[in-house]
Amino acid sequence: MTVIAFRPRPRAGGPRLDQFEDAPFTGTFRTPLGRLSTVEGRLRVQRLVLVPSGVFVTGVFVAELREADGTFIGIDSRRATVPADLVRRDDGLRPVVRATRLSLMGLELQIAPFPVDPRLTLTDDRTAPARGEGPSPRRGHLRPAP
Repeated sequence: MTVIAFRPRPRAGGPRLDQFEDAPFTGTFRTPLGRLSTVEGRLRVQRLVLVPSGVFVTGVFVAELREADGTFIGIDSRRATVPADLVRRDDGLRPVVRATRLSLMGLELQIAPFPVDPRLTLTDDRTAPARGEGPSPRRGHLRPAP
């Protein structure tokens, strides 16, 4: 029997993750010649996961790798789930990806901490409407920032 998996449909009125911009990141890596070089890339966020063991961001990392002198090495992408922290702001909680390691093209990248799109915020009990004042997003669910 063939089973076809369909992605769940977004809830009416809820944010669609494809409407958010990619999150830029930077990092370092050792080139094939052994030199320390920098990498710049973008994370296309697919999901923010809240579990008892912590907060994680799932998405596709895309980066262009170059030698320290600017010589092009290649472009690669990888889907990964990485740990994140929630930083409290006036409008709610903002996800910030922790420093992490990621393997692209067989090279290990050291990714520096970076914030995810500021429009991806989590509701905070202080900012949620009082009971009876309209729809209230459940704690831990994504909502667009004002």
